[in-house]
Amino acid sequence: MTKKPSDPQDELLMKLPRRSARPVNVSLKQLRGFDAVAREGSFTRAAQQLFLSQSALSALIRALESELGLRLLDRTTRRSELTEAGRELMPAVQRLLADLDRVAGDLRDVAERRRGRVRLGTTPLLAASLMPGLLRSFSERYPEIELSLLDASADQLLTQLRLGELDLALATFDAAEPDITAEPLLRDAMVAICNREHPLAAAKALRWKDLLDQPLLLLREGSGLRALVDRHFAPLGGCPKPAQEVTHIATAMAMAAAGLGVAILPAYALKVSALAELVGVPLKEPAVAREVSLAQLQQRSLSPAARAMAEHLREHLSVAEAAHGKRPKRSARRAAP
Repeated sequence: MTKKPSDPQDELLMKLPRRSARPVNVSLKQLRGFDAVAREGSFTRAAQQLFLSQSALSALIRALESELGLRLLDRTTRRSELTEAGRELMPAVQRLLADLDRVAGDLRDVAERRRGRVRLGTTPLLAASLMPGLLRSFSERYPEIELSLLDASADQLLTQLRLGELDLALATFDAAEPDITAEPLLRDAMVAICNREHPLAAAKALRWKDLLDQPLLLLREGSGLRALVDRHFAPLGGCPKPAQEVTHIATAMAMAAAGLGVAILPAYALKVSALAELVGVPLKEPAVAREVSLAQLQQRSLSPAARAMAEHLREHLSVAEAAHGKRPKRSARRAAP
C-alpha cells in the first residue's frame, strides 16, 4: 500500500512536546514580534519597526519559544534565521495577523459609522409621512450603513424590540413600560380634516363641540386614535355616532376629500395625502397633540449605526417635520396601537 505523503503541519505538531491539553498561551505582541524578526531577518530592524528595545523584543521571542517548546529562530552575529519549526509556523502567524488586522479595520469602520446596520420600526402613518425624507437624508450622510424599516402597529414594534429584531422604534406612547426607554421627540396637533369647500374649512380653529353635529369619519374602536377622540368627546356627552368607521387613515382621508364628512387625525397625516382637496383645521378647547417618541430596549446597548440614527432623528424631528408639530416636554410613555 502506498504511503500517504505526510503534511508538514502534521510533522510540526508531532515535534511539539506532548503536554496536558491546555490552550497555548501566546500573546499578539509575541506573534507580531516573531513576524517582524522573520521578515526583517534582524532583531535590530524588527525592534525599530515595532518601537521596542532589542532586549524587550528578545524577551517576547524567548517567551513565545518557551510556550511552544520549540526554537523558532537561530541567532547569529549578522542575522536571524527561521528554524524548521519557525518556517512551518510563519504562514499561520501571517494569516492570523492579517485576519486580525482586517477585523480590526472592519470594527473601526463600524465604530466610526462608516459601516453597520440599523433596524428601525415605526407606525404606517409615520412611515408614509415623516420617514421618507428622514431616511433619505440619513442615507446621504451615512451611505455605507444598511437601513431596514418595519412599518407596523406600535404594539408590534414593542414586541419586535423585545425580541431583538429592532434597534429603535418611533411611535406614539400612552403608558410607561419598565423595560423600554422612550424619548419624546415630537408633538403633533390633532386637526379636523375636511374638503376645502366644507363650511368648516375656513375656520382658524375649531372647538370639539363644533364637531358634534358633523358627519364624523373615525377609525374603528380599538385603535389608539379612536380612543383619543372618544376621550375628548366624553365631557361633551360622549362621541357622536360616526358617519363612517374605517380601519385605515387613508380611507378616512379619501372620504373627507370626497366631502363625506370630517376626519379627526394628527396633522402630519396631511403629509401622506396627495389630495389637494383636503385642509386641516386645528382643534382647541382642548388642544390635543399626539406625542411621538423614540423607543429602545433599556438593557440593550445601541450599535454605533443605531446611535447615528437616533441622533439623526433627534436632530431632524422638529416643527418643520410636521404641519403643526411642537417639541414635547412630557416624559416618555408606552407605545399605543
